[in-house]
Amino acid sequence: MYRAWLFIKRGLINMFSYKTALALGILGSLVGIVQFTFMGRFLSEGNTFSAIGQYGGNIIAYLIIGSAFTAFLGVSLNSFQGAIRSEQQMGTLEHLLMGPTKLELLLIYSGAWTFLNTLLNVSVLLAVIVLVFGISLEMNLVGAIVVLVLTVLGLSGIGLMSAGVIMVTKVGDPITWIFTTLTGLLSGVLFPIQYLPIPLRAVSYLLPTTYALDALRMTLIRNASLEQVLPQLVILALTAMITVPLGFCVFHRGFNKARRTGTLAEY
Repeated sequence: MYRAWLFIKRGLINMFSYKTALALGILGSLVGIVQFTFMGRFLSEGNTFSAIGQYGGNIIAYLIIGSAFTAFLGVSLNSFQGAIRSEQQMGTLEHLLMGPTKLELLLIYSGAWTFLNTLLNVSVLLAVIVLVFGISLEMNLVGAIVVLVLTVLGLSGIGLMSAGVIMVTKVGDPITWIFTTLTGLLSGVLFPIQYLPIPLRAVSYLLPTTYALDALRMTLIRNASLEQVLPQLVILALTAMITVPLGFCVFHRGFNKARRTGTLAEY
């Protein structure tokens, strides 16, 4: 835990050291909220959206939660390879690997700050839409946290695969690109999957993010209990059980190949 805290402390110091970037990041998030709010109000004028009736029919809440979900998606898929790339650029990767901490723990510690920072940002965004824009959210926070934990675990396994690939290719990660593209298009981030053609809808049901986003909206908007989203939770748990071991396996293969070829610290 102390080593994990050191990595989180380093992230805090780095964040507050670049005040302009911090301010622009916060401003960009707020602008995004306003953009989706106006978009939602425009779309909801004189219209009803029966396809999102199960989420309360509030188009603004539907879109903003979809946007917040993409933040966790990006962190889960990119934090591990981002941590490796950062250490390579600073020339500290080999020094870390020579230390007593296992490689797997180095990845987890390095990603801990990124996950925590994203969670804080999303919490602020939800508070803003409730307090400033007056959007009612009937939240089951415990249920939402369970959904997020299982989602992050499952997606982190895919992120580990991505990190293993990037250790070899250095630039260009097809795993993250394909999964991010499919999620944005087919998982209901900005529109219900009912609007997809039947063949694409069938593909959407194969993506764990479809079930994660559905469960997250149900717990945050409709105060759904864990029992009500149990089928989605089972799918997310099975996804984590498959992707995490596979992710470590792919990462180790990429790491060992980069070490054999002498390109471990190159980027």
